[in-house]
Amino acid sequence: MSSQPVSRAAALTPSLLLKLLLAGALSLAVVALAPHTVSTSGDVPPVGMLLVTAVVVGAICAPLLFWGLHSDLGLPATAAVYTVAFNVLVIFVKLALAPHGFYEVNQHRTLDGIITIDNPFMALVAAAAVFCLYLAVYVVLYRYFRVKIEHLAPDDPIPRLVKGRTLVIGVVVLTVLLVASGGALLLVLVPIAAGLSYLDFVFSSSLSLMIGIVLACATALAAAAFNSTAERARLVGDASLFMSFFWIGLYFLALYHVLWVVYVLVLTSLWPLKVVTPK
Repeated sequence: MSSQPVSRAAALTPSLLLKLLLAGALSLAVVALAPHTVSTSGDVPPVGMLLVTAVVVGAICAPLLFWGLHSDLGLPATAAVYTVAFNVLVIFVKLALAPHGFYEVNQHRTLDGIITIDNPFMALVAAAAVFCLYLAVYVVLYRYFRVKIEHLAPDDPIPRLVKGRTLVIGVVVLTVLLVASGGALLLVLVPIAAGLSYLDFVFSSSLSLMIGIVLACATALAAAAFNSTAERARLVGDASLFMSFFWIGLYFLALYHVLWVVYVLVLTSLWPLKVVTPK
């Protein structure tokens, strides 16, 4: 007999939603409290604390995610394991490698005081900018593997927000607005520099290669998870299974960026960044 779970209605059941909310609440508590458990005498957060925080958050999210996908959604264990694996790698990058790399570079490169992530608004905008990069990769994987179940649901519920023609029109309109406003519109775009500055620091660190490799592995595992889920949805003839998987994955990606905002605000309050405030 097959060890795969029996197919069921692929919906976000109360039981599944409870697991998702529990993962979020417990993880938020960890990132808010963990930095306060170590000495703040140094210039940078202890590596051990960063690693322990990532491990604890991973230990919270991994079993709840696996349980929800396998038990509530009815995905095969293989697909659930792939999903858990890529999520754990993302957690490792977001809560351990990237913060350490950022602080490492900040020890010899100061930040512009206007766009630093120790400001709550700038941290939110930086997280949103980085999240857009994750989202772009995630949606590309979704569209690529959705082809396998397209015959089950011809109408894609995820709209194609940016088409080639739309992008060109958007660039032209933005250029006209910049010229017409005398460049004043650039003030609106300045906060986005917080996200770019963060990425610049992280990928200038000694951990940049490791971060790149880990993210590449996470992408490969995410692709394997999408592929396995699409195959399962095709076999049981239920496109909603694939869509539910998409939304759950998107929830966790968003959660990690919310965790990052809380985490960096706590970290920078305990280990202040080296900044230059323009006069």
